[in-house]
Amino acid sequence: MTGPLPGQGQLKKELLVFLILTFAATYLLELIGIAMYGPGILQNKLMLIPMYIPAVSAILCMVYFRSTALTKEAKIFLAVFLVASAVSLYEGLTAPVLGTIGPFPLLTTIVSVGAFLLVLLQNLHKPWRENLAAARLSFGKNYRYYLFIPVVFAALFILGLLISHWLGLSLPAQEYNLTIFSTYLGIYLLALVIAWPKYFGEEYGWRFYLQDRMFPLFGGYKGVVLIGIIWGLWHLPLNLVGMNFSASPVAGNLVYIVYTIVIGIIFSYAVLKTESIWIAVLLHAITDSIIVTGYPYIANGQILLAFLPLLFLVGLLAAILLRSRIWPQEKSGMPEVSTG
Repeated sequence: MTGPLPGQGQLKKELLVFLILTFAATYLLELIGIAMYGPGILQNKLMLIPMYIPAVSAILCMVYFRSTALTKEAKIFLAVFLVASAVSLYEGLTAPVLGTIGPFPLLTTIVSVGAFLLVLLQNLHKPWRENLAAARLSFGKNYRYYLFIPVVFAALFILGLLISHWLGLSLPAQEYNLTIFSTYLGIYLLALVIAWPKYFGEEYGWRFYLQDRMFPLFGGYKGVVLIGIIWGLWHLPLNLVGMNFSASPVAGNLVYIVYTIVIGIIFSYAVLKTESIWIAVLLHAITDSIIVTGYPYIANGQILLAFLPLLFLVGLLAAILLRSRIWPQEKSGMPEVSTG
């Protein structure tokens, strides 16, 4: 369900409001946390919150600007997502309400799995699926890309860490052990059915709301680079206190922005091909899962030099994907999903 493309002025207004909400909420939270805890903020429970902010900002903007993408089915799912996020954050910031199941709070598990089953059910029923499409909440099309892109992306990411280890650029943070790495990676990916709201929380903001406004305003190529820069700058307060490449803060932050541009190209390509946000959620989960398992057991990618082979390989993939004709070449070249 799509509506007529609005004017550039309306698109700019929607884009500006989204960016103000997202950056103001994120920077305010993180700067207060840094003032209170210094670099210790990186281990503080407050850092559970930022990943949800882009999606919440997008939903608020959709409501305020009366987006036609907010069909009944989309409203139901997004409301359930907000509930799942609130439950996850409450239990993460305080304590499990109903105890735990393994390492996961039981109530969070029940609500998150239930929300995932809801969108699965909605996608199985054709009329509901069609009414989710404008909000990018359907599973879209070209389902083979759900296998092809994640497998290639993950393989290059892991290969980059292996090359760093083989070249002696970095030792793993704990020990070199591919068996433990593979086991933990599998566990993290299986846990996606519980942890998906935090990845959705970022990707629904960047790869749906922001992307569907940047591309009509700037075209595909310039738009995807700008999205990557915005995504990188959104991490700036935490990067300045050592979240990434703490030993090389200036060079590290520049490399990090290059990294968000590169993987942003891959994520955006996947969304354009499938017309669904869910492949970006999957790719984001794969990225974080490889980082938290690969750095301890293959090579420590927090060391800038050790990160470069990984960046080079995924950069090659991004360069290849940029040659696709899928990228909007003209401004105002994307279907619109809001009336303003």
